[in-house]
Amino acid sequence: ERSALDEGLRKAQEILDESRSDVDRREAELRELRQRERASSEHLHELELESTRMRGLRATVRERLEAEWEEEFESLLERTERPDQGTAGDWAHELEQIRQKLVSVGPVNLLAAAEHDEERERLEFLEGQKKDLEAARGDLLDSIQRINEAASVAFQEVFQQVRENFRRIFVTLFEGGEADVWLEDANDPLDSPIEISASPRGKRTQRIHLLSGGERALTALALLFAIYLAKPSPFCVMDEVDAPLDESNIGRFTAMLERFKDDTQFIVITHNSRTIEAADHVYGVTMQEPGVSKLVALDLKDLPRGQVA
Repeated sequence: ERSALDEGLRKAQEILDESRSDVDRREAELRELRQRERASSEHLHELELESTRMRGLRATVRERLEAEWEEEFESLLERTERPDQGTAGDWAHELEQIRQKLVSVGPVNLLAAAEHDEERERLEFLEGQKKDLEAARGDLLDSIQRINEAASVAFQEVFQQVRENFRRIFVTLFEGGEADVWLEDANDPLDSPIEISASPRGKRTQRIHLLSGGERALTALALLFAIYLAKPSPFCVMDEVDAPLDESNIGRFTAMLERFKDDTQFIVITHNSRTIEAADHVYGVTMQEPGVSKLVALDLKDLPRGQVA
């Protein structure tokens, strides 16, 4: 039977490890998507700056050409002059006039048209890259939104289960009273702080930090068991959680352990005899000889509870 239980425990641990691996993978994907979104945003900003610079440079080139030739840029491109009918002397005179005009104009960049074409091609390329990045950014934002929506729905479902379990277990442990747990920002469940209120029997509703040490410990245990009801765990280690509890609360605490032990193996570090009495197995350290520690193990599972002492 123990081998069967160990095999079941191993399978449950594998399922848990697979679930945790899936959660880690999804969180890694979410982080990667967020990093990619930030990188895309930065790249988009750089491209916007580059596009603005390119537009300014194009406007500067256009203004310089129009200022040097004192004509509209479009007319400069479209104008083509043919020589009129006349003699060589007439053409020589007209050529001299054109040369004087060119001298008066000053140096002209003959590569301006080619540079303009290159800059235009560069601008078209950058605008195409910008559109691709904007589309990729939109896809990333949609993916992040879908992931957040799915995570929010799953969290809300489990949170409501934990909330109902917490109310019920709190009443059981305190034999009455009221307790609740809620989100401060219900519109943002993934990042919202969680508030807990607990009101033991005979006390008004108050925040958990106003309770006594024993009441806070018992409230924390109620929340822990509420989580285990919604999401069971194969192991749970408790380190002297029963230290602030009185005798009556110790009884309710051990009864709750007895209720959950079929699904969860509890390892409790304690000095309380009542808690030790409720255990199935006890492990302790003794020093029979000075300076030599020895581990002592007792199997109490088959003994009547009255004979443990």
